[in-house]
Amino acid sequence: MGCNDRTATLGAKTKTTMQLNVILPGIYKNFLNASVLKLSVVETKATCDNCLRSRDKRFSYTYQSHLKCCTFHPYIPNFAVGALLTENLASPGLEKLKQKINSREFAFPVGVIAPFEYQFKFLAKEESDFGNDADLLCPYYDIDKNKCSVWQYRGVVCTSFYCRSDYGQDGLKFWAVLSDYLSYVEMALAEECLVQLDFSPRDLSDQLLYLNKLDFESSEAVQKTLAVEVDKKLWNGYENKIEFYQKCFAIIQKLDRNQFKEIIGSQGIELEKEVIDYAKRR
Repeated sequence: MGCNDRTATLGAKTKTTMQLNVILPGIYKNFLNASVLKLSVVETKATCDNCLRSRDKRFSYTYQSHLKCCTFHPYIPNFAVGALLTENLASPGLEKLKQKINSREFAFPVGVIAPFEYQFKFLAKEESDFGNDADLLCPYYDIDKNKCSVWQYRGVVCTSFYCRSDYGQDGLKFWAVLSDYLSYVEMALAEECLVQLDFSPRDLSDQLLYLNKLDFESSEAVQKTLAVEVDKKLWNGYENKIEFYQKCFAIIQKLDRNQFKEIIGSQGIELEKEVIDYAKRR
């Protein structure tokens, strides 16, 4: 997930200086702390183009090279969905995203998440199914090219997951801390979009009930789409979902550093400091 293909293909000189802003969606460059954006994220062992875990027998089990760590369905926040729709770059992932939106496949104002059917299957998997069960493959994965097709706006988990780090356990801890920070930022920005588009806190909480569900009724375990009436209620009067997501992207595009700090608050700032601290410990 985080082991991006760009790391594998950059030249050696670039590898020694690659910074976080290279692997983050460009939208973040407008408001993230410059010290965070400049953090070194060089990882030469774990790369998508040459998946370490598909060939290194020192792991407890290996991944299949055509699945890798992409046996996961990411949450894509509303503004990132909007970015993909606005840029409209041809890819299997974008077509799948449009299909999800049009068919009510768990496309919410807060973003597009894994259907209950997938969530149930993922929770019920054996440990070794990860990286090996083709039924769990990410819907945005380009099978023909053997890589992510929405990479430029992929979710936090896909940005920060590494099975091994050049810096050992300190490196893995850094990625875990960065994941916590980016998850907080991602949700704070998605919520800001909803606030500006007239959704209430209750509206948001109703949507979040569908994210990372743990207990399922038998009917939910096979649920792929939302009922028409449920979907309509959650969308709060918005009928053009494509346009809605694009509005979310436009909102986030306009943010500056000061506005961003107000959105993430003191907790977000503390998480930001923690990221920088753990980067220094590597």
